Amino acid sequence: MKAFIFTAFLIGAFAAGLLVSEARPVSADDPPRKSQWQYQCFQAEGVAQVTKRSNQMGQQGWELVTSAGTKGETLWCFKRPLWKK
Repeated sequence: MKAFIFTAFLIGAFAAGLLVSEARPVSADDPPRKSQWQYQCFQAEGVAQVTKRSNQMGQQGWELVTSAGTKGETLWCFKRPLWKK
């Protein structure tokens, strides 16, 4: 009896999920959705400067993409989704 109730619950939960989801079939004619991003880069010397600036950018929704450079000076690049009004 417990197995029957459990199975009925799972089927009901699955059916409810189908009803409330906003999923729709994907057609081959649908154009692919492209994400749009904003980028911002800065140069910094020293760990303290990079840490301070990176924390400020993280609070604004930026995330680190890459860094490159030499031991003395490095370019740090961040991105975040482009917010359209």
